[in-house]
Amino acid sequence: MLMFLCLLLATVVFVVFAFLIMTANSEIGSFLVAAIVDGETEKMQEVQAQLDVLIARVRASGAGQPGKPPIDRETQKKAKALKKKVDEFQTRINGYNKNGAGILDLPALAGYRVVQIRKMDSSNGFVNDLYNKCLQFKERKEAMNYTYYIVSALIGNIILGVCLLFLGAGLGLAFGMGTKSLVIGVVGAAIFAILGYLPFDAVNAKIKQRAESIEHDFPRVVSKLALLTVSGLEVSQAWNLVGESDSSTLYLEMQRVTVDMQHNINAVEAYSRFIRRCNNPYTTKLATAIMQNFSKGNSEIVKLLRDLNKESWSEYKHSAKRRGEQVSSKLMIPTLLMFAGILILVIVPVVGGFGTFG
Repeated sequence: MLMFLCLLLATVVFVVFAFLIMTANSEIGSFLVAAIVDGETEKMQEVQAQLDVLIARVRASGAGQPGKPPIDRETQKKAKALKKKVDEFQTRINGYNKNGAGILDLPALAGYRVVQIRKMDSSNGFVNDLYNKCLQFKERKEAMNYTYYIVSALIGNIILGVCLLFLGAGLGLAFGMGTKSLVIGVVGAAIFAILGYLPFDAVNAKIKQRAESIEHDFPRVVSKLALLTVSGLEVSQAWNLVGESDSSTLYLEMQRVTVDMQHNINAVEAYSRFIRRCNNPYTTKLATAIMQNFSKGNSEIVKLLRDLNKESWSEYKHSAKRRGEQVSSKLMIPTLLMFAGILILVIVPVVGGFGTFG
């Protein structure tokens, strides 16, 4: 009886999944393809950037030029590997643009239909929180597409996971596996749950990486800004020079402010976007001070930059100390395990020796 119930529930869930896919319109498909293409394009651009840096280094060294040593094999191998990855990304992008979503994207397609039926928008707490995270490293439209893609993939994979849970349990009972059948179903459901959670986890990992990078670079950025403004440069000129001096997250965000203003976006809006993307109290202080001092010249901003420089370096030292303490606490468990292992290696032979002696 339980077997038939599990198989019936699996059939019902699968029928619901199929219904969601069949009732999905072309607009949903377009949203899905746009989100996937945005993600693939972003990955391709990251690899292309690595390839561009490698090419620039080779050109700067003069390798391969007349009278210069040839390009070493390791560099050639790395360049070919990066170029191959770029071509693979481009091929996938062209495929999605031409053919639309594939079979592996069906869970996300079903999830999109659920989002549409439930009218899940920015008023939903989970969607809004995820959207605000995506805004830190994507533009508004791309962030919205990516948010709905993550939510949809999570929902679709959960539906398939539930289906596999009942199917695995039902088939296991049919073959007389007893309680092992439930394990089979749970493992199958867990696989799909993990597949759905991976994109969401990737966003959290990226946000954490960005936050750590910005926190690490901010004191150096403020020091450079303070030095340049004290030397007599306008804040905007100092900002541009500092932004171009490196390629890590904070410097790239500074470059985006410059690019925004070059595209006729007013300074207040450009710095407001910078505040939103960085989502750090110190970058907020810096950008707010710059916006408030556009009409006051360099006199007050120089003092503020000096104060912010001292404060940020002090916080940086405390943060480094906290990270050191966290590392020490994480090392405590392996240390205790090693100590326990050493005790076992010492005590067991001693106890065995006493037994033999007796």
